Amino acid sequence: MLRWNAVLVWFFMTAAGLQAGEPLFVPHGAASMGMAFAVTATPDHWSCFNNQALLTAAPSTSFSAALENRFMVPGLSSKAVSAVIAVSPAPLGIVVTHYGNADYYRLFTGVGSAVKVTDGIALGLQVDCITEHGAGEYRDITHVTFETGMTCDLSPSLSLGMHLFNPLTPLNGLPSSIDAALHWRQSNDFMLAIGSSKVTDEPLSVQCGLSWDVLDRLVLRSGYMSSPSAFAFGIGFRMATLQADVGFLMNSMTGVTSSLSFIWTLR
Repeated sequence: MLRWNAVLVWFFMTAAGLQAGEPLFVPHGAASMGMAFAVTATPDHWSCFNNQALLTAAPSTSFSAALENRFMVPGLSSKAVSAVIAVSPAPLGIVVTHYGNADYYRLFTGVGSAVKVTDGIALGLQVDCITEHGAGEYRDITHVTFETGMTCDLSPSLSLGMHLFNPLTPLNGLPSSIDAALHWRQSNDFMLAIGSSKVTDEPLSVQCGLSWDVLDRLVLRSGYMSSPSAFAFGIGFRMATLQADVGFLMNSMTGVTSSLSFIWTLR
Protein backbone atom coordinates (compact mmCIF):
# COMPACT_ATOMS: atom_id res chain seq x y z
CA MET A 1 0.00 0.00 0.00
CA LEU A 2 2.76 2.46 0.93
CA ARG A 3 4.65 1.59 -2.26
CA TRP A 4 1.57 2.35 -4.38
CA ASN A 5 1.16 5.65 -2.57
CA ALA A 6 4.76 6.67 -3.24
CA VAL A 7 4.64 5.77 -6.94
CA LEU A 8 1.38 7.61 -7.59
CA VAL A 9 2.37 10.73 -5.67
CA TRP A 10 5.72 10.82 -7.50
CA PHE A 11 3.96 10.60 -10.87
CA PHE A 12 1.61 13.48 -10.19
CA MET A 13 4.24 15.73 -8.66
CA THR A 14 6.58 15.14 -11.63
CA ALA A 15 3.79 16.22 -13.99
CA ALA A 16 3.55 19.59 -12.22
CA GLY A 17 6.24 21.01 -14.50
CA LEU A 18 4.04 20.97 -17.60
CA GLN A 19 3.61 24.25 -19.45
CA ALA A 20 0.15 25.76 -19.27
CA GLY A 21 -1.96 28.88 -19.24
CA GLU A 22 -5.56 29.66 -18.31
CA PRO A 23 -7.29 26.32 -17.55
CA LEU A 24 -9.75 25.35 -20.28
CA PHE A 25 -12.23 23.77 -17.90
CA VAL A 26 -14.27 26.28 -15.89
CA PRO A 27 -15.05 24.51 -12.58
CA HIS A 28 -18.71 24.38 -11.63
CA GLY A 29 -20.80 23.58 -8.60
CA ALA A 30 -21.86 26.16 -6.04
CA ALA A 31 -20.80 23.87 -3.19
CA SER A 32 -17.26 23.77 -4.63
CA MET A 33 -17.20 27.55 -5.07
CA GLY A 34 -18.38 28.05 -1.48
CA MET A 35 -15.20 26.23 -0.38
CA ALA A 36 -12.94 28.19 -2.80
CA PHE A 37 -12.59 25.05 -4.96
CA ALA A 38 -10.42 23.26 -2.37
CA VAL A 39 -12.32 20.09 -3.31
CA THR A 40 -9.83 17.85 -5.12
CA ALA A 41 -10.20 15.30 -2.30
CA THR A 42 -13.76 16.13 -1.20
CA PRO A 43 -16.55 13.75 -2.28
CA ASP A 44 -19.37 15.62 -4.04
CA HIS A 45 -21.21 15.48 -7.35
CA TRP A 46 -19.30 18.36 -8.98
CA SER A 47 -16.01 17.40 -7.30
CA CYS A 48 -16.05 14.28 -9.48
CA PHE A 49 -15.19 16.55 -12.43
CA ASN A 50 -12.38 18.27 -10.54
CA ASN A 51 -10.95 14.83 -9.75
CA GLN A 52 -12.39 11.85 -11.59
CA ALA A 53 -11.14 9.38 -8.96
CA LEU A 54 -13.89 10.73 -6.67
CA LEU A 55 -16.43 8.95 -8.88
CA THR A 56 -15.74 5.83 -6.83
CA ALA A 57 -17.05 7.67 -3.74
CA ALA A 58 -20.43 8.49 -5.33
CA PRO A 59 -23.07 6.71 -3.23
CA SER A 60 -25.76 6.82 -5.93
CA THR A 61 -26.60 8.16 -9.37
CA SER A 62 -27.14 11.91 -9.60
CA PHE A 63 -27.78 14.64 -12.16
CA SER A 64 -27.02 18.36 -11.92
CA ALA A 65 -27.31 21.72 -13.66
CA ALA A 66 -25.15 24.72 -12.76
CA LEU A 67 -24.78 28.37 -13.72
CA GLU A 68 -21.73 30.51 -12.99
CA ASN A 69 -21.52 34.27 -13.56
CA ARG A 70 -18.05 35.80 -13.47
CA PHE A 71 -17.88 39.32 -12.08
CA MET A 72 -21.62 39.77 -12.82
CA VAL A 73 -20.85 40.10 -16.56
CA PRO A 74 -23.36 38.12 -18.69
CA GLY A 75 -20.78 37.56 -21.45
CA LEU A 76 -18.55 35.71 -18.99
CA SER A 77 -21.23 33.33 -17.75
CA SER A 78 -20.85 29.58 -17.93
CA LYS A 79 -23.55 26.91 -17.95
CA ALA A 80 -23.13 23.21 -17.28
CA VAL A 81 -25.02 19.94 -16.97
CA SER A 82 -23.58 16.71 -15.63
CA ALA A 83 -24.41 13.17 -14.60
CA VAL A 84 -22.73 10.70 -12.28
CA ILE A 85 -23.81 7.12 -12.96
CA ALA A 86 -22.94 5.07 -9.89
CA VAL A 87 -22.40 1.59 -11.32
CA SER A 88 -19.92 -1.00 -10.12
CA PRO A 89 -17.03 -1.53 -10.58
CA ALA A 90 -16.44 1.57 -12.76
CA PRO A 91 -18.83 4.52 -12.24
CA LEU A 92 -19.34 6.91 -15.15
CA GLY A 93 -19.22 10.71 -15.22
CA ILE A 94 -20.51 12.92 -18.06
CA VAL A 95 -20.21 16.73 -18.17
CA VAL A 96 -21.04 19.37 -20.80
CA THR A 97 -20.24 23.06 -20.26
CA HIS A 98 -20.80 26.20 -22.32
CA TYR A 99 -18.74 29.34 -21.69
CA GLY A 100 -19.00 32.64 -23.54
CA ASN A 101 -21.55 34.42 -25.73
CA ALA A 102 -22.84 34.40 -29.30
CA ASP A 103 -19.62 35.87 -30.74
CA TYR A 104 -17.24 33.57 -28.90
CA TYR A 105 -17.95 30.45 -26.91
CA ARG A 106 -16.20 27.35 -25.69
CA LEU A 107 -18.05 24.03 -25.57
CA PHE A 108 -16.46 21.45 -23.28
CA THR A 109 -17.59 17.80 -23.22
CA GLY A 110 -16.05 15.19 -20.98
CA VAL A 111 -16.70 11.50 -20.32
CA GLY A 112 -14.82 9.78 -17.51
CA SER A 113 -14.69 6.81 -15.21
CA ALA A 114 -12.74 5.54 -12.21
CA VAL A 115 -11.74 2.33 -10.46
CA LYS A 116 -10.44 1.37 -7.06
CA VAL A 117 -6.90 0.05 -7.45
CA THR A 118 -6.65 -1.11 -3.85
CA ASP A 119 -8.66 -0.57 -0.71
CA GLY A 120 -8.21 3.17 -0.17
CA ILE A 121 -6.68 4.12 -3.54
CA ALA A 122 -8.71 5.10 -6.62
CA LEU A 123 -7.68 6.26 -10.09
CA GLY A 124 -9.83 8.17 -12.57
CA LEU A 125 -9.58 9.16 -16.23
CA GLN A 126 -11.66 11.49 -18.42
CA VAL A 127 -11.51 12.13 -22.17
CA ASP A 128 -12.35 15.71 -23.16
CA CYS A 129 -13.48 17.32 -26.41
CA ILE A 130 -13.08 21.12 -26.48
CA THR A 131 -14.59 23.21 -29.27
CA GLU A 132 -13.93 26.94 -29.59
CA HIS A 133 -16.11 29.08 -31.84
CA GLY A 134 -15.15 32.58 -32.95
CA ALA A 135 -17.05 35.13 -34.99
CA GLY A 136 -15.96 36.63 -38.32
CA GLU A 137 -12.70 35.39 -39.81
CA TYR A 138 -11.81 33.21 -36.84
CA ARG A 139 -12.28 29.53 -37.60
CA ASP A 140 -13.66 26.98 -35.20
CA ILE A 141 -11.10 24.81 -33.44
CA THR A 142 -11.62 21.39 -31.83
CA HIS A 143 -9.19 19.70 -29.45
CA VAL A 144 -9.24 16.27 -27.83
CA THR A 145 -7.29 15.65 -24.65
CA PHE A 146 -7.63 13.88 -21.31
CA GLU A 147 -7.28 14.39 -17.58
CA THR A 148 -6.60 12.03 -14.71
CA GLY A 149 -6.91 11.98 -10.95
CA MET A 150 -6.25 9.90 -7.88
CA THR A 151 -7.46 9.69 -4.29
CA CYS A 152 -5.77 8.01 -1.35
CA ASP A 153 -7.19 7.41 2.12
CA LEU A 154 -4.39 8.29 4.54
CA SER A 155 -6.55 7.51 7.59
CA PRO A 156 -10.24 6.96 8.32
CA SER A 157 -10.76 10.75 8.53
CA LEU A 158 -8.02 12.10 6.22
CA SER A 159 -7.76 11.69 2.44
CA LEU A 160 -5.49 13.00 -0.31
CA GLY A 161 -6.56 13.93 -3.83
CA MET A 162 -4.50 14.90 -6.90
CA HIS A 163 -5.63 15.87 -10.40
CA LEU A 164 -3.80 16.52 -13.65
CA PHE A 165 -5.44 18.21 -16.64
CA ASN A 166 -4.04 17.82 -20.17
CA PRO A 167 -0.60 16.20 -19.83
CA LEU A 168 -0.30 16.52 -23.65
CA THR A 169 0.76 20.17 -23.64
CA PRO A 170 3.97 19.57 -25.65
CA LEU A 171 1.84 17.94 -28.38
CA ASN A 172 -1.31 20.07 -28.54
CA GLY A 173 -0.19 23.39 -27.02
CA LEU A 174 -3.25 23.49 -24.76
CA PRO A 175 -3.03 24.66 -21.15
CA SER A 176 -2.48 22.13 -18.40
CA SER A 177 -2.78 22.29 -14.64
CA ILE A 178 -2.22 20.22 -11.53
CA ASP A 179 -4.19 20.27 -8.28
CA ALA A 180 -3.68 18.61 -4.92
CA ALA A 181 -5.72 18.74 -1.70
CA LEU A 182 -6.24 17.17 1.70
CA HIS A 183 -9.72 16.49 3.06
CA TRP A 184 -10.32 16.03 6.80
CA ARG A 185 -13.70 15.10 8.19
CA GLN A 186 -14.21 15.47 11.92
CA SER A 187 -17.71 14.05 11.73
CA ASN A 188 -20.59 13.78 9.30
CA ASP A 189 -21.41 17.41 10.10
CA PHE A 190 -18.04 19.18 9.81
CA MET A 191 -15.11 18.97 7.39
CA LEU A 192 -12.02 20.97 6.42
CA ALA A 193 -10.03 21.00 3.16
CA ILE A 194 -6.78 22.60 2.05
CA GLY A 195 -5.30 22.43 -1.42
CA SER A 196 -3.18 24.08 -4.07
CA SER A 197 -3.44 24.60 -7.81
CA LYS A 198 -0.59 25.34 -10.21
CA VAL A 199 -0.87 26.54 -13.76
CA THR A 200 2.44 27.28 -15.46
CA ASP A 201 2.90 30.99 -16.13
CA GLU A 202 0.45 31.65 -13.30
CA PRO A 203 1.17 32.01 -9.56
CA LEU A 204 0.61 29.05 -7.27
CA SER A 205 -2.86 29.28 -5.74
CA VAL A 206 -3.49 27.94 -2.25
CA GLN A 207 -7.10 27.21 -1.28
CA CYS A 208 -8.79 26.26 1.96
CA GLY A 209 -12.41 25.66 2.81
CA LEU A 210 -14.80 24.31 5.39
CA SER A 211 -18.29 22.88 5.35
CA TRP A 212 -20.61 22.73 8.34
CA ASP A 213 -23.96 20.97 8.44
CA VAL A 214 -25.83 23.23 10.82
CA LEU A 215 -29.06 21.28 10.48
CA ASP A 216 -29.93 18.10 8.65
CA ARG A 217 -30.96 20.15 5.63
CA LEU A 218 -28.81 23.29 5.89
CA VAL A 219 -25.08 23.53 5.03
CA LEU A 220 -22.83 26.56 5.52
CA ARG A 221 -19.54 26.88 3.64
CA SER A 222 -16.61 29.28 3.61
CA GLY A 223 -13.12 29.42 2.10
CA TYR A 224 -10.23 31.44 0.71
CA MET A 225 -7.95 31.23 -2.32
CA SER A 226 -4.68 33.11 -2.74
CA SER A 227 -4.53 33.59 -6.52
CA PRO A 228 -6.57 35.42 -7.47
CA SER A 229 -7.08 36.55 -3.88
CA ALA A 230 -10.72 35.90 -3.05
CA PHE A 231 -12.91 35.00 -0.11
CA ALA A 232 -15.62 32.42 -0.65
CA PHE A 233 -18.84 31.59 1.10
CA GLY A 234 -21.93 29.61 0.30
CA ILE A 235 -25.04 27.90 1.54
CA GLY A 236 -26.77 24.68 0.63
CA PHE A 237 -30.20 23.23 1.25
CA ARG A 238 -31.18 19.56 0.98
CA MET A 239 -34.73 18.30 0.65
CA ALA A 240 -35.34 14.60 0.00
CA THR A 241 -33.57 13.86 -3.31
CA LEU A 242 -32.98 17.51 -4.31
CA GLN A 243 -30.05 19.70 -3.28
CA ALA A 244 -29.74 23.42 -4.07
CA ASP A 245 -26.50 25.36 -3.53
CA VAL A 246 -25.38 28.96 -3.90
CA GLY A 247 -21.74 30.05 -3.79
CA PHE A 248 -19.83 33.32 -4.09
CA LEU A 249 -16.22 34.41 -4.66
CA MET A 250 -15.43 37.99 -3.65
CA ASN A 251 -12.36 39.82 -4.98
CA SER A 252 -11.68 43.45 -4.06
CA MET A 253 -10.62 44.35 -7.62
CA THR A 254 -12.75 42.23 -9.96
CA GLY A 255 -15.91 42.01 -7.86
CA VAL A 256 -18.21 39.06 -7.26
CA THR A 257 -18.42 35.71 -9.03
CA SER A 258 -21.58 33.76 -8.23
CA SER A 259 -22.70 30.19 -8.80
CA LEU A 260 -26.00 28.36 -8.54
CA SER A 261 -26.43 24.61 -8.87
CA PHE A 262 -29.11 21.97 -8.40
CA ILE A 263 -28.44 18.29 -7.84
CA TRP A 264 -31.02 15.53 -8.14
CA THR A 265 -30.06 12.20 -6.61
CA LEU A 266 -31.69 8.86 -7.36
CA ARG A 267 -32.19 6.88 -4.18
